[in-house]
Amino acid sequence: MNILVTTDGSERSACILPHAAALARAVGARIFLARVLDPRSDAAGVVAGRLAEAVAGVRTRWEAELRTLLAEHGIEGEPLVIERRWGEDVPAAIHRAADELGAVLVAMASRGTGAIRHAVFGSVTMGVLGRADLPVMTLSGCPPVMPHAGPYHLLVTTDGSPDARSVFPALAPLLLPGRVRVTLVEVVVMRALETEPEAKARALPGLEALRPRIPAGVEVACHLPVVPPGAGIDTAIIEAAKELGADAIASATHGHSARRHLIAGSTALGVARRSPVPVILVKSAPVD
Repeated sequence: MNILVTTDGSERSACILPHAAALARAVGARIFLARVLDPRSDAAGVVAGRLAEAVAGVRTRWEAELRTLLAEHGIEGEPLVIERRWGEDVPAAIHRAADELGAVLVAMASRGTGAIRHAVFGSVTMGVLGRADLPVMTLSGCPPVMPHAGPYHLLVTTDGSPDARSVFPALAPLLLPGRVRVTLVEVVVMRALETEPEAKARALPGLEALRPRIPAGVEVACHLPVVPPGAGIDTAIIEAAKELGADAIASATHGHSARRHLIAGSTALGVARRSPVPVILVKSAPVD
């Protein structure tokens, strides 16, 4: 099992690495730490007789830097320099590498906190997510990995829609008995004259019905935060992750492009921008 972690060489982009490694250790996956090399720009300032020689020099230097970064974090893994092909953008190059590795997840740090900045960054993250039929782990900021005993704790969110259920087949390779435990979370918005217990009772059957979508043997719990109308769903999800000590949050995107997310204000991306733990995004698709 392989996990592809990407960096652009900046300190901020490396923040995702320890979090991806924590998941990799839990599920027994191997880390490949990758950087995309564009021969026409990254090797432009290298003095060499031919472009191929310049590219080879950059590749060698970057591979050494990636090995050093892995060693600094105490992570066993492989460096990978992905050479961008003619007519290929960065998300396509990452997606191709993930396919070649048979990766079960791509991990990359987010930048920016506002919707506009996220839309710009989304040209990479959302580009990878839009092309890939596999989860994309993102991280906003640079929080430390919080050590704890026991299985990796994954909080999986749903709003009860068919699109939300697309998260389960995408996560299936990672959901290993004894290594990962799952808490299913649905934020329930109270109706008029409804009490909190009544709101939970209304939503619980639908959440319980999702249990069979988790592989047999994986520990599963249900959590139903109740909020008043107009309250932030993303805030309630983040608070639940803190309260329950989750290692990561997983959610379907309910969208198909960075532009749509900017307009619609996706809850999943709201969580991703503000969460203190990694958020694993899965491209939405209706699932029976």
